[in-house]
Amino acid sequence: MMGLPGKYKLAAQIGLTVLLLIGLVGSGFWVGWSWNGANGRADVAAAEKLHSDTLGEIARAGAQQLRQQQERYVELQVQLAEQDKQHNQELTNVQKSNVQLAVDLAAAKRRLSVRITSPAASASGVPAGTSAASVDDGAGTRADIHPATAAGLVRVTGRADECRIRLTALQAWARKVAPEWEPDGQ
Repeated sequence: MMGLPGKYKLAAQIGLTVLLLIGLVGSGFWVGWSWNGANGRADVAAAEKLHSDTLGEIARAGAQQLRQQQERYVELQVQLAEQDKQHNQELTNVQKSNVQLAVDLAAAKRRLSVRITSPAASASGVPAGTSAASVDDGAGTRADIHPATAAGLVRVTGRADECRIRLTALQAWARKVAPEWEPDGQ
């Protein structure tokens, strides 16, 4: 600056001052950036750790919920299997009983009779004499049904018994599988 003419000295001093200011601002910016970067990395690391911990908790909670649902599913399957076994046993017993009864009725080992309400008929099928003093309503009079017809009646009622057992089993299954559901939205 010594060898510069006067008019350039002022410009050189202003330029040097501006360069010095730019250097100071730049170094301040660099120090701030470094300081903030160091703190920012710590903040980012803390945020990443919090995020990782939160994801771990969510995963553990999800796994626990899945385990509970699987345990409830297995328990429900065991209960349904026991219930199914019970209803199948009941159905088998009713079927055996009905088949045996139908066989006995068809072979005339057993008889199926009905009460006769007509006062004009007797147990032998021969019309009985009526008298004006008779008040009998035929409550004690019975007539046997033909063995083949009786066996057919037992088969029909047996099928009704089987349907009742199957319906009861289905209703019990539905109550187990969907206990919170109410028909007709009630």
